[in-house]
Amino acid sequence: MKEQIFDIIETIAATDEFREDLDMDLFEEGILDSMKAIMLIVELEGNFNISLPPSEMDREDWNTANKIIKRVQEKVNEN
Repeated sequence: MKEQIFDIIETIAATDEFREDLDMDLFEEGILDSMKAIMLIVELEGNFNISLPPSEMDREDWNTANKIIKRVQEKVNEN
């Protein structure tokens, strides 16, 4: 699951630099912006058959690769 999430982030962000530091703030570093964040949510929902309502996704709750992995795992476990 982790590698699949990394691949999705890499495809949307068009970079793999976040792989060097999984706690890097993806928004502060310019890797993600609001449009890419929406694209990421859509891809994660489709790939893992989960629902990630934007209202439940505060930027600080998923601004790093590690936080994104944790959130997706929580949602998958809920199903």
